[in-house]
Amino acid sequence: MLTTSPNRLLHTGLCLSLTLLVISGAHAQTITWTGAVDTVYTNPRNWNPMRSPNRTDDVLIPNTTNKPSLSPALGIGTAGNLTIAPNARLKLNGSGELDLFGNLVNNGTFGGDGILSIRALPTATTPVMHTISGSGSAISIRDMELLALAPATLQTAVLLSRQLTLNADLMTATTGGTLTLLSTPPSLTNPNNPGATAFVVNNGTFVVNGPVTVQRAIDGANNPATGTNPLRLGYRHYSSPVSGNTVNDFATTTFSPVFNTSYNESSFAPGTRTFPTVFLYDQARVVTDNGYSPNNGFSTFDRGWAVPASGAPMLVGRGYTVNLGSTELVDFVGTLNNGDRPTAVLLRNAAGTPAADLAGFHLLGNPYPAPIDYSRVVATDRTGLDNAMYVYTSTSQYGGFYRAYQFNGNNADGTVNTTNTIGNPVVPLGQAFFVHVTTPGTTGTFTFRNAQRLTTSDGTTFQRPIASVRPQLEMALHSSDKVVQDMLNVYFADGSTTGADSKYDAVKMPNKNGMFLGTLTADGQELAVDGRPMPTDKLTIPLHVAVSASGAYTIETTQLANMGDLHVYMHDIRLGSFTDLSQQPEYTFNLNSVSSAPRFELVFSKQPITEVAPAALTQQVSLYPSPAKGVAFLELPTTLSNEAIKTTLVDALGRTVRTASLAAEGEATHQIDLQGLRSGIYVLQLHTSAGIVAKRLVVE
Repeated sequence: MLTTSPNRLLHTGLCLSLTLLVISGAHAQTITWTGAVDTVYTNPRNWNPMRSPNRTDDVLIPNTTNKPSLSPALGIGTAGNLTIAPNARLKLNGSGELDLFGNLVNNGTFGGDGILSIRALPTATTPVMHTISGSGSAISIRDMELLALAPATLQTAVLLSRQLTLNADLMTATTGGTLTLLSTPPSLTNPNNPGATAFVVNNGTFVVNGPVTVQRAIDGANNPATGTNPLRLGYRHYSSPVSGNTVNDFATTTFSPVFNTSYNESSFAPGTRTFPTVFLYDQARVVTDNGYSPNNGFSTFDRGWAVPASGAPMLVGRGYTVNLGSTELVDFVGTLNNGDRPTAVLLRNAAGTPAADLAGFHLLGNPYPAPIDYSRVVATDRTGLDNAMYVYTSTSQYGGFYRAYQFNGNNADGTVNTTNTIGNPVVPLGQAFFVHVTTPGTTGTFTFRNAQRLTTSDGTTFQRPIASVRPQLEMALHSSDKVVQDMLNVYFADGSTTGADSKYDAVKMPNKNGMFLGTLTADGQELAVDGRPMPTDKLTIPLHVAVSASGAYTIETTQLANMGDLHVYMHDIRLGSFTDLSQQPEYTFNLNSVSSAPRFELVFSKQPITEVAPAALTQQVSLYPSPAKGVAFLELPTTLSNEAIKTTLVDALGRTVRTASLAAEGEATHQIDLQGLRSGIYVLQLHTSAGIVAKRLVVE
């Protein structure tokens, strides 16, 4: 016969003292792991008595040769109360699940890449507290969920690598019962290791009561190590997922933030000694010349950066930029943020004030211990703002660029129509982003809500695709090392205009790397996302391309979709060449850092440009080798072999350096004389009856 008391289980002839969950009406029995056959937890032959544990059993796992494990193929494991002895282990492999209906005492090792599901008995009508305790190693597990009527208290350390789901409250403590949400960066060498950051799903009103440590790793893929920057230092835009902490929380075991507030009052802030490493952004500061100006090689936008005081509270929903290495692991310690989080009123300086065109930007930040989806931000929660947000990507210690997410329509419930967007709407945990107040002299508002949070794992990494049915072109500017330095999107949508529209466009934010790829409207407004009406015949859009150092660069077409019968060309005004982007997605060129003359245009045309030979014909023309030295060889297809052809060799500055005529010699191989030419990139233009064929050639 079995009887129960609050902390003692009494069985005939045996008295066993345990910290137990008291389950009214339950008949508990002790079942002990033997591992007699194998390591499968659900195999009855591994237990004494010989059956699988059920939800009312007191499960004991001693130290045995065969240590138990769970995996999805072998079923879900169950336990009432579970005690793991010293040197014993229970491992959850590959999404293996343990359903726990009582307390867990871990004096050995428990965890793995699986799920700990804390549950109430079906007969429960009121919440019953579960306790996770023990003197063993920290419990390290992928997922943990608390189901209805099953709150839990931590009395030992728990490390979560993916997801905590709350359908009941969880209690933590400063010592002993700690909870850490882990974050690991994507591997820079193994594409099968994307990294992961743990997050929290708060269902209903359920929360974590007590402090939590939330880690935030950095994706350093766009910030390569160099001889002058071996630690991959760069600016990272952070936002705290907890409250009650200070800006000193940016410190890591190998990084100490610098808060030098003399920067804020300096007449030449770029020259501040002991330069700060932590900043927030205040758009009101752009009216004051503090040394950041084009005359000094800086953007006026940078006047807005300000340094918080050491020990200042970290503001919820506010963004900060921190200059630190990509291997640093920042953790935030405090109470997890949850529920509605309105920001302060977002201002924009009046028209006519200094640098008014760069005013109105605000660095906000995801306040939650979970990613948010910006497409879930309804119109009433972002009043007075452009339909765009911007996430920063670091490319060097002080350089980087902004990626824009833009939308131009809402569903009836106020959410964004996700078939009508450009860019990635996901803002990862810990990530800050910029928004922009539309009209000078007005204000905007923004409210974060739980409804914006993702409740499943998302692969968007800290630093920074959603399918769109719109005709769109995405381009990337990168240097010779293939690191992307800036991005541009052009798309077509009903309702857009040729000017700058806050509903359809994203204005261009100044990049810190001195690189620039954007379009220009008729009044000179620079755009990162440019929405236009669908062309009825031919549309030419000027590009603004700028680089930080003279050299070779590439503009790559990374997406060209839904263009229908539109032909899309890159027009190099200096060389007089048109490149069909559907056939040649990469265009490499030399550019001087001080050049300001217009160089490139995008041309969208219903008809092929007659000056350009058909792409299929161009592909049949062979010019080799490249690089070449002294001489190159040209082979023509049969369709061009019986006509005399004028050739023009043009350098990267658009200057004609050599002309020649090719006789109609059938399918002979022609020699192109390169003697006396400087090393560099050239374009050989063939003036044929079918149009101009342009072939790129590198001369050594």
